[in-house]
Amino acid sequence: MTSHPERIYHPECPDLLQEVMPSLSAELDFRVLQPPRLPSDEELTRIHTNDYVKTVREAFKQVDEGETSVVYLDSETSVGPGTSDSVLRGAGVTLQAVEDVCEDRALRAFVMVRPPGHHAEPHTAMGFCFFNNIMLGLAHAQAKYPDLIKRAALLDFDVHHGNGGQTACFKEPSRMFASTHQSPLFPWKGLSEETGVNFNVINVPLSKDSSPQDFREAWENKILPSVRDFDPDIIFVSAGFDAHESDPLASLRLMESDFGFVTDKIAELANEVAGGRLITVLEGGYDPQALGNCVSEHLRSLSRTSLPSLEQRSRTSSKAVSAAMLFTQDEITSMNKNEVRAHLARLGMPTSGKLDVLKNRLAEVPATAA
Repeated sequence: MTSHPERIYHPECPDLLQEVMPSLSAELDFRVLQPPRLPSDEELTRIHTNDYVKTVREAFKQVDEGETSVVYLDSETSVGPGTSDSVLRGAGVTLQAVEDVCEDRALRAFVMVRPPGHHAEPHTAMGFCFFNNIMLGLAHAQAKYPDLIKRAALLDFDVHHGNGGQTACFKEPSRMFASTHQSPLFPWKGLSEETGVNFNVINVPLSKDSSPQDFREAWENKILPSVRDFDPDIIFVSAGFDAHESDPLASLRLMESDFGFVTDKIAELANEVAGGRLITVLEGGYDPQALGNCVSEHLRSLSRTSLPSLEQRSRTSSKAVSAAMLFTQDEITSMNKNEVRAHLARLGMPTSGKLDVLKNRLAEVPATAA
């Protein structure tokens, strides 16, 4: 997805991926796929408004048909020749990664696309971002696999706050958003007091003089314990590498090893709570050499993290089975005989028998029977 034509001196330009890909393909033993998947309007409007999707598609049409050479969606985000291909394929590849992971064709996936997506809001482009790729993927997981993916977490270590991801999670108790980011810095959001519904949003702003140890402690001591408590069925990561010390757009001083550290911790947690299901999507990173080194370390980490143990897989399989039932085991255990009979009667099922028989009968009712 390197055809997006931002001017060569623009921070978001094709050279960023062209610099990274050859070294990665030579070094790492990963399957590199470029599926022809494109997003439908139905998939795009799970996150974005109908009007915004129409606006973007009209801008693509104007440029692709030669009516104009450029359309600005905001002061930093412009459509030019090739943009539509990069943007739509980027969203589509993310959706395909979700399907591959949720249907057990892959355990983990890294989606390396440009332009990025985590600043895109439901109704507008922002900060080089057109569609919010990672949130489209998260929403797709919940919509297409409702019995498997009840709860999803989005973690963001880009140096800029992932405002679009926070917006899409803020009022959704089945979603969690957590971020470290430099503050103050564009997009001027992500305050620690922004906590969502049921504290499902965690922001840990880092000042420009924060150390790599501050970054590591934020993840290990503040964010990841809360993700564990949230107990998601899948983890998504906005993998931006512009907190690197060489990046020209920010002032944090992270090294490749810091991104390897946080990737290790997230992958281990995905094994623990989500059966290993982990999808990371490239966001920022504007020094080509640093970006290549960071992406390589990120992929090494994903590769070296062990597979989930049989116990971990068994636990997540039990979660999925429980999630597919109308009542959880805890709910059934707390019911008395009259309550159990009332639920069975409502469902048109037999109500005679001992309490343990009735409870077993109710435990076998799928959620689709509601």
